[in-house]
Amino acid sequence: MYNAARPTKRGDKFARTHHLDSDGPASKRPRFDPRNPSTLAADVEDEDPILDADEIGKRGGVKRNAVNIDGYESDSSIENFDEAEAKASKDDDDIFADSDGVSDEDKAYKHTSKKKNDVRFLENHQIKGQVATSKGGGHVGLNYEDESSSDSGNDEERDRLDSDVDEEVGAGGKKRHAPKLDAFNMKQEQEEGRFDEAGNYVRTAADPDAAQDSWLDGITKKQILRAAEAKDMAEEKQRVRRREEDSITTGDSLTELIPHLARGESCFDALARHNKVVQQNTPKFINNKKRRLQEMNVEEDPAKATALAKAKEAIQAITNSAARLQKRGYDEIYEEPRELITRHYRRETGEIWKDPPRTFEFRWEAAPDEVHGPYDGPTMHAWYDEGHFEAGAEFRTIGGIQWFDEPDF
Repeated sequence: MYNAARPTKRGDKFARTHHLDSDGPASKRPRFDPRNPSTLAADVEDEDPILDADEIGKRGGVKRNAVNIDGYESDSSIENFDEAEAKASKDDDDIFADSDGVSDEDKAYKHTSKKKNDVRFLENHQIKGQVATSKGGGHVGLNYEDESSSDSGNDEERDRLDSDVDEEVGAGGKKRHAPKLDAFNMKQEQEEGRFDEAGNYVRTAADPDAAQDSWLDGITKKQILRAAEAKDMAEEKQRVRRREEDSITTGDSLTELIPHLARGESCFDALARHNKVVQQNTPKFINNKKRRLQEMNVEEDPAKATALAKAKEAIQAITNSAARLQKRGYDEIYEEPRELITRHYRRETGEIWKDPPRTFEFRWEAAPDEVHGPYDGPTMHAWYDEGHFEAGAEFRTIGGIQWFDEPDF
């Protein structure tokens, strides 16, 4: 007994999608699954060499110890099959054939076979007897003016009713589990399939890529629109920020950075110095409840608040300008001293860096709450040389944070 070979998975897929292929122009007729004629065949997947190359588990190489069968089976026998068949038919003379060489039976067969393959689906408006305004979802009831649902009414009232169904009324007389109404049209059916001229209902083929969109389940259109608007706003903010960054020149960044650095100081050193001021002037957490209440009643020292604000402002300015310069090719800007950064300024702008005129203020060690100033550098230097500050004083520049015993006028 001869057993036919079982087709492989790829052969089965090829038979489903190419069973109607021909040498002529592509047919626009709907294709049916040869194993299930009542179902449309799935669409042929688009051939994309890039996606095929990226497919996991798909190998295009030759397996190890594979047998080379090239030459034993040629496609020419399949391609020339129609020509050989046509040539053989010409050799057979049919005495009953017409002058054109085709018999009436062949014409009738071709005519009927063409009609069998042609399937025309009906549009929604071509189905007669529909009511376009009809809606479903309600329940059948005895009162035809009001549609009742299975949830309406009292549970005790429904329990007292007889479970037997009246033959004249039918299932519509039920209070519980009453049949639902369906719309008197084919809108829902046309979405899931199509009707042909013979009245047969053919379901639409399942989309093989539908599982890829499963992550969108439960997401409404409003949520998608809100997410799109939020994305557009974020992109607009990024574009505005980039335009603002591009409008700042390298010379402007160096001009912002240099005043916050002391002589011989790098960006790392300046950040450490200002961070120390922040830690000293930031109130620490007090575990003792009584001490915490006492600290709440004490007014904040304005000098500490001012020093804290200036230190944070300096840290922010140094960080922003150094990060901007680092993106523009100054990779070691954090480690370079102030003098080297001033050379960068001269190379970028063509001008020599000049420190703005500094003014100073001082306070006596005996009365640290009283601050005197501002005074210019030459005046403070003359007083210092005359010994005016021998009693003990501390100095700092206007806008500075720390007090110094040895001034740098």
